[in-house]
Amino acid sequence: MSTYHYGSIQPKSPLLKTPLTKEEKEILQADRPGYGTRNKLEVAFNLVNATVGAGIIGLPFAISQAGFFTGLLASMIVAVLAQMGLYMLILSGQRVGIYKFAMLVEYILGRPGYHFLNFIICVQAGGGCVSYFILLGDSLPTLFQRYLPQIPILANRTFILLFVGIFFIFPLSLSRSIGSLAKWSIISVLCLPVILLTILIRAPAYAPQESISFEWIGHDIWGALGIMSFAFTCHQVAFNNFLTLKDQTTPGWRHTTILSTGISWAISMTFAVIGYVCFGSSVKSNLFMNFATDDPVINIGRFALAVSLILTLPTGIFPTREAIQKSLGFETSKKQPTNTQHYAVTIVLFIIILSISIAVESLGTVYSLVGGFSATTLAYILPAVAYLVTRRVYLKRFNLPNTLFPTLTGATTITGEIDKKSLWETNSIASSSRLLDDDVSTVDGYVCEETELEPSRFLDIMAILLLIWGFLVMFFSISGALLT
Repeated sequence: MSTYHYGSIQPKSPLLKTPLTKEEKEILQADRPGYGTRNKLEVAFNLVNATVGAGIIGLPFAISQAGFFTGLLASMIVAVLAQMGLYMLILSGQRVGIYKFAMLVEYILGRPGYHFLNFIICVQAGGGCVSYFILLGDSLPTLFQRYLPQIPILANRTFILLFVGIFFIFPLSLSRSIGSLAKWSIISVLCLPVILLTILIRAPAYAPQESISFEWIGHDIWGALGIMSFAFTCHQVAFNNFLTLKDQTTPGWRHTTILSTGISWAISMTFAVIGYVCFGSSVKSNLFMNFATDDPVINIGRFALAVSLILTLPTGIFPTREAIQKSLGFETSKKQPTNTQHYAVTIVLFIIILSISIAVESLGTVYSLVGGFSATTLAYILPAVAYLVTRRVYLKRFNLPNTLFPTLTGATTITGEIDKKSLWETNSIASSSRLLDDDVSTVDGYVCEETELEPSRFLDIMAILLLIWGFLVMFFSISGALLT
């Protein structure tokens, strides 16, 4: 049975000398498998943090658009298909030895596909960051105006976004590895029960006198699916999080994605159901707009939301920055950006996102448009295409002994031997020969069994369903948003 060996060099290599620095470990973890340090729960929370963000505020509105019962059923379908997309992406990457989303799309669609994916990721992740900032601009000035009226500048939306962005969000965005956000992600996710509790306590007081109608079918199901797709998409950071996972086996990733998707669905739909039960069809796209600005309990929820958004924003900047670095040629299969390139792109990107956020004050139809276009492409269409293409590659491989397959560190044969001459060629700190001096592989040369990568009838059917579902949601949600 054929196998693949993960990690750059074997743990007992004679090149082992001195330990790597924390920065060098981060660079390796951001680039290749075999260096993960996070357990399944930590990575799951990172995925939850990337999933449950600004989109959750629009879910009660999505339920009202789809109809209560249809909305609940649709949310389950969206969550299951989103989890399948996450699983298929990593499975596809393992089959061909590619652990970067953009490089995998380039492998299956050519160079145009590579640039197209980078654009899609910028729209999805960057658009998400803008929506987070907009929500911060709606929340924090209201709180400061209410409780700190003696400092009027704190009620200024522009000042608050600049201050919070520069002193809180920007520092968290400077790291190269998204694994550094794991502990912050846990804090962010723990804020969500506080948000839910405040709404649960106060929402009944705002409920209309007439009974809420629990309809089966709403008037805009496809628009609701676009919003849900946006709310459940974190595929742009799938490979980033997989590379931080200590158990980089196919079952390990499957368990992690099931856990993260289950947590995301439970949190999101609890929020959606509470919002709909209290406000029915009158619920607004930003649920907090249904509440008074002087409600002390709700303001606790607003503050918890602000904290959660501050800690979630960097998880959107990471994939956006990576997409830009790839398009500019700073990051390739053989090199990582230098420190100068990394920090320059981070600063410019942050300024652009913050500037747009200050200029734009209304979310409008952003949920349906972003969800219908970028989220469906990232969560459904591209994972399905990647699975089907690499399926053919996998089946052909058995007829081509000693075939070379692409990896991030050079050419790897089917036995997993690595060409050390091409290992980690870069102008960054990683170019130091010290990266060959030690191997911190936490999987100790983990061997991936061929049976883990074999096609199955179930996954084949799911890939086809993902394609059909993705194109349907994209077409109807975008057309509906543009016509309204």
